[in-house]
Amino acid sequence: MSPDLTIVFINYNSARLLVRALATLRDAEPRLRVETLVVDNGSRDRGDLVEVCRRHGARLLLLGRNAGYGAAFNRGYRHATGRYVAVANPDVAFSTPAMTGLVAFMDEHPDAGAVSPQLEYPDGTPQPSARRLPRLRYLLAGRRSPLARILPRYAPARDFLYADAHLAKEPVPVEAVIGTLVTFRRAALDQVSGFDERFFMYAEDMDICRRLGQSGWGVYLDPRVTVEHFYGGVRRRFQQFGDYQRLKALMRYFTNGRAWPGRLALRFAFAAYLVISEAGWFVGLREFEYSWQSAVRRA
Repeated sequence: MSPDLTIVFINYNSARLLVRALATLRDAEPRLRVETLVVDNGSRDRGDLVEVCRRHGARLLLLGRNAGYGAAFNRGYRHATGRYVAVANPDVAFSTPAMTGLVAFMDEHPDAGAVSPQLEYPDGTPQPSARRLPRLRYLLAGRRSPLARILPRYAPARDFLYADAHLAKEPVPVEAVIGTLVTFRRAALDQVSGFDERFFMYAEDMDICRRLGQSGWGVYLDPRVTVEHFYGGVRRRFQQFGDYQRLKALMRYFTNGRAWPGRLALRFAFAAYLVISEAGWFVGLREFEYSWQSAVRRA
């Protein structure tokens, strides 16, 4: 009998984080038929990784280089045998049968192409888990926006990040979910041909959700299902590289399909932002997101 779900973890030098994810998944899902697949993007800690996967019964697919998040998932998807397929970061932990809940949701909602759980910080505080697709009014409304940091009640930021969605008693239709952990319907993935591999990391989740919506599939956040996310557990060790890749991905997202004058103007704008960002790094004005969000919650 085929598994109910294949969960594909995308790993890059994160064997220590993956241990927790695999161990808690096994303990939290005693009744769900889960196939676990780890796709490794050319890590340096492969000796540890092989042992971790062996110990927790995960299949391991080793790539020869860092192909990027979406490309690694697409490789894993070709080997997946579950009725549904999920993509996951290694910096998550399961304390409840979350994947059972997501599979049940997909069974009950044949229109759903993708669903994400409500992500939580380690202290149990709800974490942004969905967002609207980018528009001009949301230009300064992202999770890392200075306005969102200074003004926690900033209306465009709350709207952009579906700020009250975690309070809902039923699943919430959203424009896009955060790609930390997403369960997909096979037919939907096949229809949109998986992730766009031109996105190395970041924005690939917005892009695939946009294409799912355009193809008639629903994208949902299910706040009844929670998963602990150690936000930045992977990213914070490569933060400067990650910020560069984030800007590169956003530039690709915004310039895709535009005429050359628009593409050129946006390239200049992103280049200027990158210069300012690097200057901030140089004078020590950057800080890790979770630290300031913790400070806001304590205030």
